[in-house]
Amino acid sequence: MKIFKLPDLGEGLPDAEIVEWHVKEGDTVKVDDLLVSMETAKAVVDVPAPQNGKIAKLHGKPGDIIKTGAALVEFADTDEVVAAPSARVEAVAAKVAEKSEDKGTVAGAIEVGNTILQESATGVVPVRGTKQFQNRVKAMPSVRALAKRLDVDLIKVNPTGPKGRTTADDVKNAVHATPAQKILTAVAPTIKTVEPLRGPRRAMANAMVKSHAEVVPVTLVDDADIHAWLPGTDITWRVIRAIVSACRTEPALNAHFNMEKLERTLFPEVNIGIAMDSPEGLFVPVLKNSEKHDQTSFRKELDRFKTLVKSRSISPQDLTGSTIQLSNFGTFAGRYANPVIVPPNVAIIGLGKIREEVVAVNNAITIHKIMPLSVTIDHRAITGGEAARFLKALIDDLQKSH
Repeated sequence: MKIFKLPDLGEGLPDAEIVEWHVKEGDTVKVDDLLVSMETAKAVVDVPAPQNGKIAKLHGKPGDIIKTGAALVEFADTDEVVAAPSARVEAVAAKVAEKSEDKGTVAGAIEVGNTILQESATGVVPVRGTKQFQNRVKAMPSVRALAKRLDVDLIKVNPTGPKGRTTADDVKNAVHATPAQKILTAVAPTIKTVEPLRGPRRAMANAMVKSHAEVVPVTLVDDADIHAWLPGTDITWRVIRAIVSACRTEPALNAHFNMEKLERTLFPEVNIGIAMDSPEGLFVPVLKNSEKHDQTSFRKELDRFKTLVKSRSISPQDLTGSTIQLSNFGTFAGRYANPVIVPPNVAIIGLGKIREEVVAVNNAITIHKIMPLSVTIDHRAITGGEAARFLKALIDDLQKSH
């Protein structure tokens, strides 16, 4: 027997969930034939066969979590050599990325296969004008997984993709248009719902456990008086600029920490992870080389992140490599917080809800706009003095008029 182990489907992802097998024991496959669709913390990924051969055993069933490096498929004895799993998956992913149109990712982060699966109708099919629509449903595995999660019957979805293909947007639109869904929403407060954490939410849970077990957090809070800002100032851009300025003043917070080696790595570039909320969970795209951006290029990149997160098609390259992080929770509510640091980062900045406040200026009472700030550090690597100097530099830059 030759065992094909689950390759790393992202940058260091620890496991993945089986969404759907596309082969069964006893089947004969060729190199690059689709074996299984796996959902990682980032996306639904189609895993191809690494060799020609006969399937002897499948490890796991839909819903099972498979650890990276654990047995996934056993091939019957053959003279063929199993290709390096990671190399094979990377090669196929690269090829797919070049011609990808609608990846339909469930939790968007890495490239997914473009193989379109046709599903035979099992019940009464509404007439849509063509025999093709009456008899077959064409959708990629990731779109089918999304439909299953949202409890949408693909047979009843009106496809708008090329050649009658059902897309992720078609599935989402069907959710809003389904009467049954509206009824369920109306009575939702009275229904107890228990659901397993999958994809980004499962990744978040694991990251929080890791942070709680490893990090020694300390939070400092203060306010920035931003009354001098000109009308129409881009708030997020000013915060990004201030973080870059503070990192230059106190570079210790723009770093990674390795507990096993008891060493920290300080970076010349400032790669800011910007936390973004979504119905699927938390995403943290990374603004690379923030120090090189001006307001225009920053806003363009941020808008790109928002679009990709909303469509759940953001790439792994956009989600990795942060050297410091920002949580803009004040967009919703909250004044101060102690945001959670995700190792190997050593600092995260929290931006609270801007408020108007009565202040004393030159013995006179006036009203100014105040921005609440929180800086949480990993005290294993950062001293209180370093954190305080960073916070002061952050405030000094924010309080400039422009």
